[in-house]
Amino acid sequence: MLINLLAEGNEAAFRELYLSYFDRIYSAALAYLKVHEQAEDITQQVFLKIWEKRHSLVKVENVENYLFIIARNAIFNQFSRLATQRKNIQYVRELFEEELVNSEEMMIRKQERAILEKAVNQLPTRQQEAYRLSREKGLSYEEIAQVMNISKPTVREYIVNSRHFIRECLLQYKDQLISLLLYVAFFKNIF
Repeated sequence: MLINLLAEGNEAAFRELYLSYFDRIYSAALAYLKVHEQAEDITQQVFLKIWEKRHSLVKVENVENYLFIIARNAIFNQFSRLATQRKNIQYVRELFEEELVNSEEMMIRKQERAILEKAVNQLPTRQQEAYRLSREKGLSYEEIAQVMNISKPTVREYIVNSRHFIRECLLQYKDQLISLLLYVAFFKNIF
């Protein structure tokens, strides 16, 4: 009788069905979802679907079973959406962490290069030239000697002195590099 009235669009019949089953549908949804708002949403979805399909309810033999089947399907759909959201969140988190690590590494390398370049620029002109030919161009001592028109032992002396000077310069900046590393590590732990 109630189903027939509901199938005809009787709002009082719908209200009666709603009041009769709301608590049970809500409790079942809450038992699975564990979140009040989600359980409430599922319950509302169930009754919205009943209202939308009210004309076909005459074919339903057991209304209670029908309501719980709709609820079960809505809960499964919710679990599926939540799983997809979690995957998307995890993907974004991994992407962000990867980007953070890459930008951290770039920032550290950029700082290291700037410090190294500053040290190299402070070298005497001939030592600087020998160092750059060795490190940047990859030339051997013999090739550097030919390019600079100096002896091979002089090239060796320039390179050794350059390395020593650069090492001393880098030690002066070690506190700055350590601070940068600590800064990066701090922000890495925050995210």
